[in-house]
Amino acid sequence: MTNEQYLIVSYFSAAGGGVVAAALTALLLRSRLGGAVSSLAKPIGRIMRRALPTWLILLVLFAFMSVSYLDCSHHTYQQVVEDRRHMVNVTHNQLEDMAIFLAVGLLTFAMVLAVTLVVCPGEETKKSA
Repeated sequence: MTNEQYLIVSYFSAAGGGVVAAALTALLLRSRLGGAVSSLAKPIGRIMRRALPTWLILLVLFAFMSVSYLDCSHHTYQQVVEDRRHMVNVTHNQLEDMAIFLAVGLLTFAMVLAVTLVVCPGEETKKSA
């Protein structure tokens, strides 16, 4: 495999892997999230349930795109393609950033959900009060 082929394969594999990881995370948390938002008013609960997968996939893609192949010693495409070690390092950086953004995104979503559960009680909570 040439360096240019490696660059293309690693680039799209990293992006695809990150999106799949975000989608699987949202899928695994779907039932738990459904239980958590069931006490919310229906429109707010529906928004929260639908927002999680979109939020996680967007964060992973932002993290993926935040890593650049160009740096102080690689100014052109040709210089990037000639240095396979640099391409491997950049791919590792992309995967690392996607994992960090995914974790931070989950924590942020959990905090927003917690605040929403406190501020916007559901219909059952209003009836019992």
